[in-house]
Amino acid sequence: MAIYVNRVLNMKHIKVIGFDMDHTLVRYHSDKFEELTFNLAIDRLISDKEYPEEIKNFEFDFHKAIRGLIVDKVNGNILKVSQYNKIKTSYHGTKPLPFKEQRKLYQGSSVDLSDPIYMSLDTFFSIAHTLLFSQLVDLKDAKPELALPEYANMADDVTYAVDIIHRDDSLKSIVKADLDKYVVKDEKMVEALERFVKYDKKLWVITNSDYTYTKALLDYTINPFLKDHKHWSELFEITVTLAFKPRFFTEKNIMLKIDPDSGLMENFDKKVVPGIYQGGYATKLQDNFNLAGDQILYLGDHIYGDIVKLKKACGWRTALVIEELDFEVDAYKSTKAISVEIDELMADKVEFENQIDDLYAQEFEFGKSVEKDQVYAKFDEIEKIDKKIGTLIKSYEASFNGHWGEVMRAGVEPSIFASQVERYACIYMTKVSDFIDYSPRKYYRPMKLKLAHEK
Repeated sequence: MAIYVNRVLNMKHIKVIGFDMDHTLVRYHSDKFEELTFNLAIDRLISDKEYPEEIKNFEFDFHKAIRGLIVDKVNGNILKVSQYNKIKTSYHGTKPLPFKEQRKLYQGSSVDLSDPIYMSLDTFFSIAHTLLFSQLVDLKDAKPELALPEYANMADDVTYAVDIIHRDDSLKSIVKADLDKYVVKDEKMVEALERFVKYDKKLWVITNSDYTYTKALLDYTINPFLKDHKHWSELFEITVTLAFKPRFFTEKNIMLKIDPDSGLMENFDKKVVPGIYQGGYATKLQDNFNLAGDQILYLGDHIYGDIVKLKKACGWRTALVIEELDFEVDAYKSTKAISVEIDELMADKVEFENQIDDLYAQEFEFGKSVEKDQVYAKFDEIEKIDKKIGTLIKSYEASFNGHWGEVMRAGVEPSIFASQVERYACIYMTKVSDFIDYSPRKYYRPMKLKLAHEK
């Protein structure tokens, strides 16, 4: 797959390439991983928050959620919005929200995402979150006798459950016990990493996972494919575990040095040298290795935790891994003919609209009599075109997610997620191994973005 460019990035000037681990260096079989998250979160809601056993009957469907959705915590709605905060698609629980109700509730079709009632779901962890919350809303509506919490409290409880199973060992112990089921091996990714080293790029890992889990996953995904190194700890100059991102980029946290053999840790307040650590902070690494912020490129999958805070606080260059791009790009290619036909029909519609405007101009501006049948006939043609376009749009959208459509678009506008990618990620791609098709000295240049009057 390709690497997509938002801003100029000259790799000749990059001295260090840092990587998040989960969903970046290490990819998961996301459907299985999210189903595990979903089921464990249900167990945690029952055990920690006293939710009814009935929620064990909830069903997991990976295709009923996408990244980048917005939860309206107060009203129990899930929204897909554009970069201008316009609502494109809305559900109450798992049921589509009628358009009239949407307009009434949101005073039109836009939302103020700075309002704390709204919560962004912008990582793959959000799939399980969305599915669980939406079914809780349905259950609360259908069975008020269960006395479930208010929608907002349920949203917070789901966040708690999903977060805690990622932080403690309940999820990771299952993954470690069956790596083949949950984790993807990618030989090309390791080849790309070793190629970077040949070009004198230093590699770092900065992950929120603990050392034991990090070691297990890197042993499994990297060691078998190494050709120029004996072990992943030789490949990476610095490995930081339990980094507590995004605080790693904004706060000065205590740093510990890890003995890779025993896993034992000791306080570390000296100049950082190659090795394996826990905690610490970004500017310490940058200063200790005498680097300018723009000499470091960091790759992650979390737009907020990996990219936004880092970009604002440290000035490092940024790359975002968006796993679902693979599927979306294939869908764009397969629907190209439909898109062309829609554009052609829209051009015909605009022409009829212009003709109607000309007829009305004769009446209003020049006092001429206009046969209404002429006007009505053109409206009839527009109605026929609208029906054709509607059918084509349904066919187009069926090639993407059947419930939410494209991840990167909300109608004709970029989605709110896409706008964040465009604003904060210098480059983006499907997976780290996509670098294998580009020189480590590549000068990435974006295409010229045309303004409306230039088109």
